[in-house]
Amino acid sequence: MVNNNFRARKMTGSLQSIENRSRTSNLSIFQTPIPQSSNGGAKLSTLLELTTRLQSTLELESIIELFVADISKEFRHDGIEYISPDQELTLTLGVNTTHSTSYELKVLEQPLGVLRFCRNHPFDDDELKLLEHYLTILLYPLRNALLYRSAINSAFIDALTGVKNRAAFVSNFNRELDLASRNGTELSIIMLDVDYFKRINDKYGHTVGDMVLKNIALAVEASVRSSDALYRYGGEEFVITLSGTCAEGAYQLAERIRKNVEALSFSSPKGLQARLSLGVATLQKNESGETLFKRADAALYCAKGQGRNQTYRAE
Repeated sequence: MVNNNFRARKMTGSLQSIENRSRTSNLSIFQTPIPQSSNGGAKLSTLLELTTRLQSTLELESIIELFVADISKEFRHDGIEYISPDQELTLTLGVNTTHSTSYELKVLEQPLGVLRFCRNHPFDDDELKLLEHYLTILLYPLRNALLYRSAINSAFIDALTGVKNRAAFVSNFNRELDLASRNGTELSIIMLDVDYFKRINDKYGHTVGDMVLKNIALAVEASVRSSDALYRYGGEEFVITLSGTCAEGAYQLAERIRKNVEALSFSSPKGLQARLSLGVATLQKNESGETLFKRADAALYCAKGQGRNQTYRAE
């Protein structure tokens, strides 16, 4: 791909394009008045209609989908890819083809991600001008959607450990159940609890207790797959959802987690050790989420009752 750097500015919003052509140029939106026809630019009425539609939602995926659907009427392309590194999000619509143009979107130097368009033949100057008129309409709705998403995500993160919290589990668990039911896939959960955590707090203090929880969360995250989700359910108790995982696979993972936490080495205070008890349950046919959770919780307390530092499978 050959680079073509393209920068456009509107008020405090900016977008930078890198296209598969050979030259470099700079453009200010104010130097290119918006025409009243689609020949080389977007109709003012079309831009106003697009603005109204983009302001109808704060859902990031919906913003991108609405934008792409609207511009497809005048800007022909085969597919798009939107990447937001800050949100760890990649959204793909359509197909990836030979030629592409990519825009780095910003408002007040705040990065909004990269939006890439592709098709099987090159984009010409008039098409890029048209696209850039549309993109200036996207900037602020996109920024608002990202701010909204960040606020929602913050509400679902445990402040101490940095993993998802109980509210996130409640929100996501039903979706995992629906996916497993609809796709006919397996779903397992692991409940885990730090053994004798109250003794750690009483002996070493809550600062050390907090440090132990942070290190356990890190060890568990390092043990699971990217498709698994770890939540701090409350206090020293955590829960993990394992999509597409059978009972034996969940048990093996639980044992790996237990051994990895047991192997943790704390330089201070001397003699500090961390151990886990774990309960594992796998979704059965026609079972509710509430029953699945209760079986995993019961298995956890069986592990504690049988001496701790072990994994117990639900009946």
